[in-house]
Amino acid sequence: MGTYILDKAFAVNTDKFTLEQKQPSITGATRLETQPTAISMKTGLQAPLADPLWLLARQWQFNEFQGEDAGTPLNLRFAVHGTRIDAFRAGSDAQQPWQALDGVPLEPRVEAEPVWTTHPRLRGEAGLHLLRMSAPALRTALLQNYPLILPTLTDAEAAADQAGLLWSQLFDRRTVDASTLRADLQPLRVDGALTGVPAALAGVADAATQALLQTWLDWYDALVYEGAADNPAWQRERMEYAFALKSGNVALDADEYTDGHLDWDDFIATTAPGDAAPTHTFSVAQRIPTPVRYPGMPAERYWEFEDGKVNFAGAEAGATDLARMCVTEFALSFGNDWFMAPVRLPVGALYRLENNAFEVVDSFGIPATVKPIQPLNQTQWEMYALRADPDLQGRLQHTLFLPDSLDGVQEGAVLEHTLLVRDEMANLAWAIEKTVQGVSGEPLDRDMEAKALAFSQQISFPAQADAQLAAPQLIYRLATPVPANWTPLLPVRKGLDFAAPLDIQLARAGMKRFYPDPATLAADDPDYDKFLANLDAQTDFITPLAIAEDAHIKAYTFYPRGWLLRRDPNQPMDINDTLLLEEEEVPRIGASLKRKFQYARSSDGRSWLWIGRSKLVGRGEAASGLRFDVTEKRKP
Repeated sequence: MGTYILDKAFAVNTDKFTLEQKQPSITGATRLETQPTAISMKTGLQAPLADPLWLLARQWQFNEFQGEDAGTPLNLRFAVHGTRIDAFRAGSDAQQPWQALDGVPLEPRVEAEPVWTTHPRLRGEAGLHLLRMSAPALRTALLQNYPLILPTLTDAEAAADQAGLLWSQLFDRRTVDASTLRADLQPLRVDGALTGVPAALAGVADAATQALLQTWLDWYDALVYEGAADNPAWQRERMEYAFALKSGNVALDADEYTDGHLDWDDFIATTAPGDAAPTHTFSVAQRIPTPVRYPGMPAERYWEFEDGKVNFAGAEAGATDLARMCVTEFALSFGNDWFMAPVRLPVGALYRLENNAFEVVDSFGIPATVKPIQPLNQTQWEMYALRADPDLQGRLQHTLFLPDSLDGVQEGAVLEHTLLVRDEMANLAWAIEKTVQGVSGEPLDRDMEAKALAFSQQISFPAQADAQLAAPQLIYRLATPVPANWTPLLPVRKGLDFAAPLDIQLARAGMKRFYPDPATLAADDPDYDKFLANLDAQTDFITPLAIAEDAHIKAYTFYPRGWLLRRDPNQPMDINDTLLLEEEEVPRIGASLKRKFQYARSSDGRSWLWIGRSKLVGRGEAASGLRFDVTEKRKP
């Protein structure tokens, strides 16, 4: 078989020693391929090369000539020192008391808020569970003495809250109010055990009833993890969580927890009063390291087929994308130089390897002591290192924090969703309630409800015999309407020291709306009367304003109706229910606030169900269309 040396324009046949001109081509040879012509596949599998210098050049490009006479690590011996987290403090105020930990994971401990009082459907379903367990006589007594009473919806509310209408009709007085029953059972508990039954159930009181209520009460208490109504960890002025952990005289502060999952990078280490925490040592006598593997890892052999799901050749990087280029180069050149040795350690502690005690034995039997990487040229960069206050003076250097957080948290439907946006045209900021909890506790679309709370005011002009007194073409309006679920955030000065630099906060306000009194209309309008009656029925988030009788108008102030912007939306708006947001918490891109159920299992197998909040990046600016002193064309 002759050997062919390919070039751009010519080919030389070494068997005939003739020079043959090749037809011009724009492709040429781009790779080396073997073409076995023998019966055996031996030659093809050997993949011989006609140019050894090319192979040497490729080896040089892949740094294969820079090999070291080093063995593969086969055994590790080291010791880990750990200090337990022993206290928890809610909020950012250093005066808040430290609380002892009781095994509750961090996410529910920080986020949990009342559930039963804000979710009627859950109370009804817990009552249904008890009814299924009960005998007929007990079932009748429970329905008579502890019925779940739901409010009657108006026509406008029913049109906007279909789920609330369904559950109001289905659950009203047909199930047990679980929270009311538990409140009567709680005084009868001694060390967790019931000593009797409520007086309302005296007619069916016996040992079987008491045992049944004990079983149901234990199930009820373990179903949901609740927090305090005034959770000090929730910072209303920033719509974030803040808390701290303590290990001896080291505090770990998390002042901006927003995304619903805690990890080591959410904390900053500072000094705390007290003595140093006791140290526990975990000795590892032997570990066999294994090479690190990750998806898309380059093949170890040059001729090995790689996974087609990852294409490093397709990685695009500009002149300033240094991090992307460094990561790609590192994965291609040094991806197979890392080894992993798993070690099981209890969560909720600070860990540090013992100095000069990390010993590696390679395949040649040579032991070596591995020390931490020293910063080069005073470069302070470490992986998985806590941010520490300078007062700690390097006490937490090379320390790893394993928080007692949850993994694989499942999120339920969004109960509340509020957008914080800026409106440059109106020179205002807005809190837009997209979703709140309805009558049943399930999500309610406030956009649909806002349409039911809107009324298009039409100004009618009587016909005139004189053409000069005909109806005008333009109508003057003092202000254009804004949807009922848009709440203005007004800028106010922070503090009363006018000599200090100007610091702005955003105060949640109410949107006033004015409507003509029905008595001033030329003719009765049943739809308009029904609309005003609907406004008067919404006492929780719509407040009538006192207007002089001769003004001939009716005025209302619209407020938000969700737990994110109110302290208690189930009560009429209180003058003490104020909300001042820091201006930087409403950037130009906005913010998205959500409140939802979350469920997870901790490392000990226990299940946790709670309601928590989160704040993520918003959707940008918004336009309310609010304008003052405008004229509009009259509608025909």
